[in-house]
Amino acid sequence: MSGSRLFWPFAGHSPQRVKKEGVYMKVFLEQARDGGQEALKDAAEFVKMLPRDEDGVFVAFQPEMDVYEAGRLVYPVYMKYETQYGKKAGYADIAAQLSCLGKRLEKTYGTKQAADLLTLLTDTLSEMSPEIYEHYRSIQDLLKEQAKLFVSREKLLMRQFPKEELRDSPEKEKLPDLRRAGEALVSACEKELLSTEKYEALGRCLQEAG
Repeated sequence: MSGSRLFWPFAGHSPQRVKKEGVYMKVFLEQARDGGQEALKDAAEFVKMLPRDEDGVFVAFQPEMDVYEAGRLVYPVYMKYETQYGKKAGYADIAAQLSCLGKRLEKTYGTKQAADLLTLLTDTLSEMSPEIYEHYRSIQDLLKEQAKLFVSREKLLMRQFPKEELRDSPEKEKLPDLRRAGEALVSACEKELLSTEKYEALGRCLQEAG
């Protein structure tokens, strides 16, 4: 790394080639959000080259990931670049893709996928400017819808509950995902993206579950 530019050995290569390199791509996307303009630009150019499915949603860039897990890395980087350097031209594309992800989760719900989507929506909104209100509001509304879906499907009833209920549950393998969802809820409350009254206590309880 020199200055604020990250070393990206695959700049200019296709996502198909970079996919074979596995961890390098994941690490680069994780670091690019905190890197300088050139690092962020490299990452955004890579993201924009990713293949898309029939709905225009980015295909997961590693075979062991689904679109929600990959999205936790992809969309915040894409959004940060568009906000700072891309003149917000990609906002509509990002909003449309996230809307598709939300609709898919409603049909094929999973706790891990819900936690990933809550996380990526919170992180993406934190990189977004509210100046383009239509798209900002659509993603924030989607976050609210997904929080409600999560609470409903997990039967959490928007309340605090004894930790023992989760610790002794036959579904205790879900605890890491529930904790991650709790972290996303707390983060969204702290950033005033979700109602603190509705979600903060629940989120903090989930963080400590198990």
